[in-house]
Amino acid sequence: MSKKYDEKWGPHSHCLVCGNAIPDGEKMCSEECKAKFDLDQKKYKRNQKLSYIFIGLTGAVIIILFAASYFFK
Repeated sequence: MSKKYDEKWGPHSHCLVCGNAIPDGEKMCSEECKAKFDLDQKKYKRNQKLSYIFIGLTGAVIIILFAASYFFK
C-alpha cells in the first residue's frame, strides 16, 4: 500500500459482520454485530450437525438395502 493511504486512514481493520472500519486488532464494531455473529455461528454448527446426521442415515439406508438384496435373493 502507498504511504499516502496509510497516513490518511491509519492502521485499521473491518468488522467481520458489517464491514465498517474499526480500530486495528478488533473483530467487531458493536455488541449488535457480536450478537449477530454468535447467532450465525450457532446456526452454522446446527446445520453442520444436521448434515452429518443426514449423511450417516443415508449411508445406513444404502448399506441396509445392499444387505437386504444380498440376503433376500
